[in-house]
Amino acid sequence: MEIKYIKNEEINRLRYDNTLKRSFNANVFAYSWYLDLACDEWDLLIEGDYETVCPLPLKKTMGINTVKQPSRIPLLGVFSSKHLPSEKVTSFIKAIPYKHVNLTLNHLNRLQNLRIKGIRKVAVLDLIPPYEKTIAKYSEKAREILPQNDGTFVMRSVRTDEYMFFKRSQKKGSTILNMQLTRIMNYAIRYKSAGIYSVYSPRNELIGAAFLIKSNNRVFLFDCVENPEGHKRHAIFRAINHLIETNSESNLTLELPFECKALEQMINFDHHHCQKYKKGIL
Repeated sequence: MEIKYIKNEEINRLRYDNTLKRSFNANVFAYSWYLDLACDEWDLLIEGDYETVCPLPLKKTMGINTVKQPSRIPLLGVFSSKHLPSEKVTSFIKAIPYKHVNLTLNHLNRLQNLRIKGIRKVAVLDLIPPYEKTIAKYSEKAREILPQNDGTFVMRSVRTDEYMFFKRSQKKGSTILNMQLTRIMNYAIRYKSAGIYSVYSPRNELIGAAFLIKSNNRVFLFDCVENPEGHKRHAIFRAINHLIETNSESNLTLELPFECKALEQMINFDHHHCQKYKKGIL
């Protein structure tokens, strides 16, 4: 079938998002609501009646339109509800009508006869096994911490404005990225399956929090922050352990599309390997 290029204003967003809902490899970053919040502009490649799609985040660099993922969109690529061989993925990438392209594809996209510019590793943890089996993947230090009752506790009670106030108090993130994060959090918590796991000290003071979005049977750790006491008490790990324990034996996968050293040091994650494609000099 012919691959068509569609400008943003011509996209049928209902059909596009429905394709992602049926897709075996879709992620939250590809949905129209998310692209609208995270991109300056984005267009689309489609095949057939939105059977296979490839969103194109656009950025103007030195007056030249380029295809480039902003920092809040770590993974994109080609998405389909049907079989997606490397030949089709390659055809989509070749059909991008721009000279300068910089994309990191999702882990089920593979390119054929195109130069790969590196691999992005994404930490993942399958939540189908029982909790007792999952904690076998925890580090020795993590397994030592779990039985200790240090008085901390995890809740889902923090609002977006409280989370962002706490994040800014730790001087985390630029002003522009924090404004963008606020918009994403507000929309996702209001309209999508998303939430904040907050961790409190024995004095009932907030010491850490993690923001997650659920999409396509996957839970994405989108953002997390802890203060010095939270770091000492392993607040982020406690929040994610709570999520793992309460969602064990479910058809979910926990994914860390953004780096989280505090967590990766505590859990021996598996990894998706996502190919990076780059064309041009920008």
